[in-house]
Amino acid sequence: ADGPLSIRSILYAPTKNPEAMGFDRVKPGVSLYSRKVLIMPNAKGILPEWLRFVQGVVDSEDLPLNLSRELLQNGPIIARLKSIIASRIIKWLQEESRKDVEKYAKFFNTFGVYIKEGVCQDLENQKEIAKLLRFETSGNEAGKVIALNEYVERMPSDQKHIYYFCTPKRHLGEDSPYYEPFKKHGTEVLFLHHPLDEFVMGRLEEFEGKRLVSVDSEDAGKELKRWNEEETAEDGAKDDSSTALTKEQSDELTSWMLTTFGTKVKEVKVSDRYMTYPAIVTEFDSPAVRNMMKMMAGDSGNDIPQRPCVVEINAKDPIVNGLYGLKSKDEELARKISQQLLDNAFIAAGILDDPRNMLKRLNDIIVAAVDKS
Repeated sequence: ADGPLSIRSILYAPTKNPEAMGFDRVKPGVSLYSRKVLIMPNAKGILPEWLRFVQGVVDSEDLPLNLSRELLQNGPIIARLKSIIASRIIKWLQEESRKDVEKYAKFFNTFGVYIKEGVCQDLENQKEIAKLLRFETSGNEAGKVIALNEYVERMPSDQKHIYYFCTPKRHLGEDSPYYEPFKKHGTEVLFLHHPLDEFVMGRLEEFEGKRLVSVDSEDAGKELKRWNEEETAEDGAKDDSSTALTKEQSDELTSWMLTTFGTKVKEVKVSDRYMTYPAIVTEFDSPAVRNMMKMMAGDSGNDIPQRPCVVEINAKDPIVNGLYGLKSKDEELARKISQQLLDNAFIAAGILDDPRNMLKRLNDIIVAAVDKS
């Protein structure tokens, strides 16, 4: 049962992804032969599901000619055949990716979604499939992709994690408050644009002993706090400390904001991270999770509840400073501004379901600003 198998195969990938235009899921394209006799065309069990784009023929002398459909799906020889061929395809793709980087990048642009499926589904080969992934990075110009092992090779010796950011477009990621402290620190970040990428990273969890950490996660926040403390210790007293709210003022403002936000927020605190924005949210359901919840809700018409998040404010920001004074002079306007800051933070996080709901409030704020001008 453990002896070598005689396998001859001709396998190839088409030039175009047959599922790219929204067509039905492609059917298996590999036919199975034994001693040049066709056993089954388009055999379903020969390759893992994620390799369904591969086409060709496989011939093995170790297969009986009267192989039943049940044995074809569940037999030990077929299982070994499937494992061996999948491993060979993965190894061949790895070799091709090293031989011609640009050619493989084009291949991944066409068939990358299948590779990502493989990371999520094929646990037996997950670590090897992960070497086939390609992503944009802040360390390269837009459009150029690198492998995860290239990122690891470029990491400073004191960097603990591989950092990534799921963002629809690169320029949105580069302008995000979540990427801002990493840019200031000079830490490379992978930009992930495909809807499946978040699930891929969650399934993979680590690569070559380095954890995969999203820049908007709690784990990233802990590292940012450490960076900020180290930089503060090195630089000494900051020149802009006079513009920041005192601890007493910050405590008063965060307590007031928490009552204003209601059930959407479970905590308001002064941020430990570097940022030039007035506020951000952390510990929230990601856009991908929100979209999954909406799909599951279907056409029920029910609102999808937002998991209570944490709001981190920038005590040095002029808007936050102004809000502290405004709440005692015009509390109604201050509440509208604080709610607008929250919605702005939701937009930056990609979790604001319908921005139209804030238009009236935004117009009220503009009217107030015009009246005082």
